[in-house]
Amino acid sequence: MNSQQNIAIEAATDGACSGNPGPGGWGGLIIFNDNSELEIGGSEENTTNNRMELTAAIKTLEKLKDFQLKENFKLRTDSKYVIEGYTKWIINWKRNGWKTSAGKSVQNLDLWQKIDNLRIKGLVMEFVKGHSGDKQNERVDLIATSYSKGIPLVGEVKKSFEAIDFSKKKETNKIQKLFSKNELLEQFAQKKYFLNSSELNELLGEESYILVEKYELFEWRNWRLIPKNQKYWIIENINT
Repeated sequence: MNSQQNIAIEAATDGACSGNPGPGGWGGLIIFNDNSELEIGGSEENTTNNRMELTAAIKTLEKLKDFQLKENFKLRTDSKYVIEGYTKWIINWKRNGWKTSAGKSVQNLDLWQKIDNLRIKGLVMEFVKGHSGDKQNERVDLIATSYSKGIPLVGEVKKSFEAIDFSKKKETNKIQKLFSKNELLEQFAQKKYFLNSSELNELLGEESYILVEKYELFEWRNWRLIPKNQKYWIIENINT
């Protein structure tokens, strides 16, 4: 991707943590004027949800420095913690020597100072409700959640998909989503992770809702979905 030819028009970020504190992941998505997209993500072994939300924003802001941005560029996140801190709290913290109004040290000070130093003139942070069907938010949530569970969605899936060439963007998006979904299912099957019904619905999409609600064994494409312990699901590859 040539940073001189592509103009970034919007970005989305999200963070996730299993346990809070516990293993965490973050994800970022940058969209360009030619409809191309850049996904980034990463993980930490022991962290918190707030640190992952901040890290996602920081890493995305760092990446945005490489590109020309459209006017009134929006960075969209479902974290009010990040938005309020970035737009309001930091002003008072800095005035108080990076102390809260109660005179206490600011939590996650290292990350707040990083994000403050990465400010981009004209950038607007916009709140988007999580798990509301917003395409960009759902994607970065999937990236962050996958990394928090030890599955590097960006590195493996995107690298494999680069070799595929499609002529129509709409078809590309559909196939890419299916490819990513199957890669993720394979990772869950290999690692024998447990998923609850909500997580399984998020992974498979609307076509699975009725089957998941019945909580009975069913098959989806190459996969066998098996109820476990009256609460979870495990995934098996039918072909193995």
